[in-house]
Amino acid sequence: MKILFYLLVVTFSYCMNGQNIATNYEIGSFVDYNKKIINGYFDFDYEPKIALNISYSAVENFEKGSYYDNNGLKVSGLLKYSQSDRALKFKLNEKDEEKSITADESNGYIIGIDTFSVVKNVMVVSVFGDRISGKSEFAEKIENVAGMQFYKFMAEGASGIPYSKYIVKISDDSDFVTFPSGEGKFKKMAADVFGNDPVLKTQIENGKYDEKDIPSIIKIYKYRKLYKRGHNILYNSFRDETNNPDKSTYYSKIESVKDSVFHVTHFFKNDVKIYEGDFTSFYPHYKQGDFLFYFPDGVVRRKLSYKNNKHKKTVEFFENGKVHRVYDILEFGTIIYKLVYNEDNVNVLDARGSGSEIFLDVITGKKITYEYENQKLKSAYFTDFNGEKVYQVCENNAEIKKIKSLQKLIKEKVNYPLESIQNSNHGYVLLKCIIDPSGIVSEIKLIKGLDSDCDKAILDFLTCFKTEIYWNPGKVEGKAIKQEIILPIDFSIIQTSSYRNHYYNFNTWFFQNMMMQQNMMMQQNMMRAPMGRF
Repeated sequence: MKILFYLLVVTFSYCMNGQNIATNYEIGSFVDYNKKIINGYFDFDYEPKIALNISYSAVENFEKGSYYDNNGLKVSGLLKYSQSDRALKFKLNEKDEEKSITADESNGYIIGIDTFSVVKNVMVVSVFGDRISGKSEFAEKIENVAGMQFYKFMAEGASGIPYSKYIVKISDDSDFVTFPSGEGKFKKMAADVFGNDPVLKTQIENGKYDEKDIPSIIKIYKYRKLYKRGHNILYNSFRDETNNPDKSTYYSKIESVKDSVFHVTHFFKNDVKIYEGDFTSFYPHYKQGDFLFYFPDGVVRRKLSYKNNKHKKTVEFFENGKVHRVYDILEFGTIIYKLVYNEDNVNVLDARGSGSEIFLDVITGKKITYEYENQKLKSAYFTDFNGEKVYQVCENNAEIKKIKSLQKLIKEKVNYPLESIQNSNHGYVLLKCIIDPSGIVSEIKLIKGLDSDCDKAILDFLTCFKTEIYWNPGKVEGKAIKQEIILPIDFSIIQTSSYRNHYYNFNTWFFQNMMMQQNMMMQQNMMRAPMGRF
């Protein structure tokens, strides 16, 4: 009866806010494969160290798109940009013979949601150093701020290593200009381009930024302009930044700007607050101080404290606003529980940091028992509808026997859905796996999806869990037990040019991992390509 009461309260609270917030947001209390507790919601700080990966490389593969010839005629087909000879590769269809199209023969092209223009005066890298290219080049349009158009050019250097250059066109009547590499030249040009932002100009002149920081500089410049105009930052359902209000699912409001610190609040499209905090950079996001996450009714549910962009401490709250758990985050992610209160506001931990609590997950209706020992979570379990004890955390958690082999098999057998690639659909899928004592998975359920095609692709493949033993079961006191584990699946598209800002940049680890994958893909591709011509 108590569970029913809580569920009714929560449902009523959500309806008062106009709608159920999002099927991919309210997911319930679980523990993932990395032993990370998911406290009811799929938050934007989620960053699993281990996840099965399904990736697609735009560097290596043709994609659907269109290019425009010199007469402005649109030609649709399959496209791929070659960094080795800086040309566009085109085929009408899979069976068609590939042909090269240079920037001099085109007015630009579009792949998915990315637009590439023809630019001039590009600074290219050669064996003799940087020099101005004597021909037109393709470059991605990455931002338009206050009438200034910014581009990103990517190519292969003389040594076979990919590099990028950033270009600006101040106005429609001005020439294309590449940001130079040298410290003195870079400072002078960047200070001129962004000179009407006094704070940014001073930071550039003082050496805070160099050429590689151009994406961050552009974002800071853009967001300060949005703040002054009272405009919001829009994101689509996959958390990519978008300029199209009709495709927005979330938005960010810049509440204040002080020097280089932006206080930003994030909302659903229906104005329900998600979280707020201070950022000092946006590519990737660098966080400082306290970040507050909210229940849909506006009550604080989490407070995350950051120092120098490192997560140091968390305070979790009950829906009545009272403190639930307080814990520190040590190096390598170790969690040390300082305080754990029950709903009667009594600390259940003794002087040694040991104790237990029963927590009602109002989203799934489960009563979960958490047991702590020496300030660490020892076990978590609940009783299922059949009266069986199911662990979420135990002494020896269930593990996939050969995760590297499984990952290799996924790479061979699971294709990234083409329509999902075309629409740039990416992100995490979370699957609930019930691992029986035998090691067989008796239940696989989608907890957080991506799109119908991606969800189906991974669910169809992982039916093998139900017929073959891929898991070593969890054990308590040497005895195999039944365990529930959330398995994260990362669908990632490795773009030729990865500028687009998205919510996942909230996680520095995710951003760095994405960039590492992109560079590895490009370098592998370069090893197979002929030496670039300069």
